[in-house]
Amino acid sequence: MNPIGLFVFLAFMAAACVLEVFLAKRKAWWLGLVLPALWFAYTAFAVIAAVVGYYQAYGEPLPLSFELVWSALVSLIRANVPTYVLLAAYLFCRSGRRRKKLLDRMQVQDL
Repeated sequence: MNPIGLFVFLAFMAAACVLEVFLAKRKAWWLGLVLPALWFAYTAFAVIAAVVGYYQAYGEPLPLSFELVWSALVSLIRANVPTYVLLAAYLFCRSGRRRKKLLDRMQVQDL
């Protein structure tokens, strides 16, 4: 990967993390799950397309082997690292919101 491509990818991920924090802090809980869901769907379709392309490249249906399934699974896990980062940001922001909500409830009960 060239340095410019790496810089663009890191800038894109930083912007995605900022947007994820913004969406996770909203009142609606599901808004923060939109970006991780989109990234997961993108990577799942990419892995499925790669497997289908692998089958079509040889012109005949190849037997479903352990190596092919394992390779697709490992590719899916590795490609979803940004999903894990976005989910971690979501959980971190939502846990702070839950803690604040619990403290507010305790203060109301103290009155």
